[in-house]
Amino acid sequence: MNDLISLTSEEARRINLCAQGFSHKRTSDEASASELDSIMNSMKVVQLDAVPIVVRTQYLPFFSRLGNYKMSLYEEIAYKQDKWFELWAHEASIAPVKSEPFFRFLKDRAKRGHTWKGLYKVATEEPAYVKAVLEEVKQRGPLEAKHLHDPRYLKQSGWGSRSVGQLALNWLYRIGEVGIRRGNNFEKKYDLISNIVPSEILSLPSPTEEESLKKLYLWATSAMGVASARDIQDYFRTRSSNTSTLLQELVEEGLLMKVAVEGWGLESFATSGFDIPKKISPTCVLSPFDPITWNRERLRRIFDFDYKLEIYKPKSKREFGYYVMPFMHNGQIVARVDLANRRQTGVLEVLGAFCEPSYDRGTISKPLWEEISLLATFVGCSAIKIKRRGNLSQPLIIEQKMTK
Repeated sequence: MNDLISLTSEEARRINLCAQGFSHKRTSDEASASELDSIMNSMKVVQLDAVPIVVRTQYLPFFSRLGNYKMSLYEEIAYKQDKWFELWAHEASIAPVKSEPFFRFLKDRAKRGHTWKGLYKVATEEPAYVKAVLEEVKQRGPLEAKHLHDPRYLKQSGWGSRSVGQLALNWLYRIGEVGIRRGNNFEKKYDLISNIVPSEILSLPSPTEEESLKKLYLWATSAMGVASARDIQDYFRTRSSNTSTLLQELVEEGLLMKVAVEGWGLESFATSGFDIPKKISPTCVLSPFDPITWNRERLRRIFDFDYKLEIYKPKSKREFGYYVMPFMHNGQIVARVDLANRRQTGVLEVLGAFCEPSYDRGTISKPLWEEISLLATFVGCSAIKIKRRGNLSQPLIIEQKMTK
């Protein structure tokens, strides 16, 4: 019988930060490949996004936890050593390749039509073309959609697929026939999945959907430390009508424990034998797509921080800015900064800096300036320019002057 364990909101926050890899001490040394791999194993999955206004988001969770490292190291691990692989989990994502068998059921779902309608339409209406595209990948991959012999361009604008060929490749990706590598500008290059996932993993028997979900729920709980049932489903975007039953089975098997977190009012879980860190106090900026921030309701629950991504809003309707990054200090989210990397001039611009209402600007400006300076080095900027916008901008300008 699993006794319900009560946790304070402060304990839940510390457990979450430790599970997410924030107990790693940042140093002035560049992080190593083994350290990046260790952090990936803690997070279990990293979301991808093409917006490069500061740096593409997939590089930032490692920076937040480890500090400076060579971004080429990420590319080496992911796309040359093939220790990680791209998949559709929490949106477009990358995860340890050893987890591949437990995502196969999503590919089976896609084959049954549980995917984007445009992809399924191409698969059912153009099977001969899709087969020809797969054969071309076999013969010429890795390749981009635009390099297909017959890409069949579509007359449309916006963010949709530019060609039937791209739809066909994305369908083949969703059903597990091909995988994705990346070019120097983040362009997708499709290759056979057998050229990306090692044969010793591909040859493993496919778990059932139930077995896969239980494994993913266990990994999600491990990555978050403590989580509600909704959090657990959201982490890999693996929703199921069977979730409550599967979580109860994991409890009965002794792999999960039920917990009650102060102020949550939600059925919640932790991995069996979990520890409560006495202290954990990371200081860092966070990507809008970090595993800590991507679930906005959970972010509010744990950090009492209201956060909305304003990229898709017209400029006149943005409250804080375009690419606003939360700032964590001593394990609490205390501020947010709107940043832009001006690559042509080598300047990291602070377009706005905002202290949260319950925190003191005087104690935050110095660590925030130090973090922005570290980020500037990481993204290759040699200068920082601070605009007078937000209640933290003037204290930041003062900190900048004091370092000159």
